[in-house]
Amino acid sequence: MENTPSRTMYAVNRDRKNALNSWRIRLSHPMTEDELDEFERIFDKLYLEFT
Repeated sequence: MENTPSRTMYAVNRDRKNALNSWRIRLSHPMTEDELDEFERIFDKLYLEFT
């Protein structure tokens, strides 16, 4: 099923290709500030690597 977009991403994009190439990031209230900082650090690194 790796070529099937998530229903949520398809609903947002209404485009299969965009839905398959999108990231869905979910943050929740139990996350600590340290976890958010770590996420930001990793995300920034990956963003710079792939842009």
